[in-house]
Amino acid sequence: MLDSKLLLTLASVIETNGFERAAAQLGITQSAVSQRIKQLESLLGQPLLIRSQPIEATSVGKTLLQHYKQIKMLELDLMQHLKPESRDGVLNILSIGADADSLSCWLIPALLPLMHQHDLQLRILPGEHLPDPATAQCPAHLCGWLSHNSSTIHGSQCLYLGDIHYQCVCTPAYLQRHFSDGIHAASLASAHAVVLHGQHARHALYLQQALSYTGDFPYSSVPTPEAMLTLIRAGLAYGLMPQEYLEHISQEAGLTTLAPPLSLPLYWHHWRAEPAIAKALGEALLSARQVRGDTLNHILTAIDARSD
Repeated sequence: MLDSKLLLTLASVIETNGFERAAAQLGITQSAVSQRIKQLESLLGQPLLIRSQPIEATSVGKTLLQHYKQIKMLELDLMQHLKPESRDGVLNILSIGADADSLSCWLIPALLPLMHQHDLQLRILPGEHLPDPATAQCPAHLCGWLSHNSSTIHGSQCLYLGDIHYQCVCTPAYLQRHFSDGIHAASLASAHAVVLHGQHARHALYLQQALSYTGDFPYSSVPTPEAMLTLIRAGLAYGLMPQEYLEHISQEAGLTTLAPPLSLPLYWHHWRAEPAIAKALGEALLSARQVRGDTLNHILTAIDARSD
């Protein structure tokens, strides 16, 4: 079993970004900090830190830091059950990763009851900071994250929440100006799209699946669905918008759809060992998505019927 004192020292060095600051935080000498890190590296047979400025953790170091964070959360969870009177609120702070689409429509309403019930404080990281399964890197303090990718990283598992449906929309005037003679390779190569930051591949997938187009396309990128909608409403672009987001503005938006919707699976990734409050969070998300899924199926069926 790994010595918790050594793990604490590693966490302190990484979080304070220095041996000297870690020593001050732990109340020991800098030499003692160095010895503990060397002892842990010797035990594992590989380096845990890159001695640079700033100090960086190796992939193994990051894995150990995540392990230590999970242990601390589980210990606090246990103490809350064993000694409820000692509760100090630490467990009520959870960090999660979420994409801009989910934040724009369903995520916060889904979490409101849990936040009220447990006086929960959330720290939400945007999509670009989410774990990368290819490199197995994960911010150490995340208790879970949303993703369209089902690939997991060490120590985690994923829960299928249902599908997110995207409609490709523009104004009627934009449709007439750029697609008056149909949606084909020439029009798609010249029409201007708008995508979320980092979601060029999603738009390309849509063009390939719905319109059999695999060529290049001009586009602008923005950080939020709200910014996308502004450009689309102004008649400057077309783009993929979450159906759930469009529900709230459809009556006033005056938008038209270009082609059939794109559906992508959504997963909640979380740690196999997690405190009760983190588990409750995942259950709240699943419950909310099941309700949303039933509602959206009716909406999409109605849209299809109107199209026919």
